[in-house]
Amino acid sequence: MADYPKIFIFDLDGVITDTSEFHYLVWKKSANEIGIQIDRNFNEQLKGIGRIQSLKRILELDQANRQRTADELEALATRKNMHYQELIHSLGSTNILSGIERLLKEIRANNIRIALGSASRNARVVLEQLGLIQYFDYLVDAAKVTRGKRDPETFTTAADY
Repeated sequence: MADYPKIFIFDLDGVITDTSEFHYLVWKKSANEIGIQIDRNFNEQLKGIGRIQSLKRILELDQANRQRTADELEALATRKNMHYQELIHSLGSTNILSGIERLLKEIRANNIRIALGSASRNARVVLEQLGLIQYFDYLVDAAKVTRGKRDPETFTTAADY
């Protein structure tokens, strides 16, 4: 009998679904609300990093916006997330990337655990909207780690499950 892995750990964006357009639209809207313009090229710098870090990068584009308090940053990030949550409620099974559900079913059929490691605090809602939440035994998002992605903590935490 072949040795099977004990757990598969998936990333969310770009692996299970692609919400990058949603993030771009929401960051663009949020930046516009405070008088900053961003484009798709700039948005590429924001992929895979948390809200506050993304917001700080946006604020660096405008001298007048650079000096924000922690409370102001949190309020701006919360407003961005509210816009994002409105968009992710439109997700459905048609937004699952090709072959993913079949792969999840096969992994589950072999009694292998499945975890998700994501920088998104909305990962659970996205999986629910996609109709895939039932495949996942464990979710690690930005709320469960000290150091967000690009640091491997998200995935090592999932691996420790």
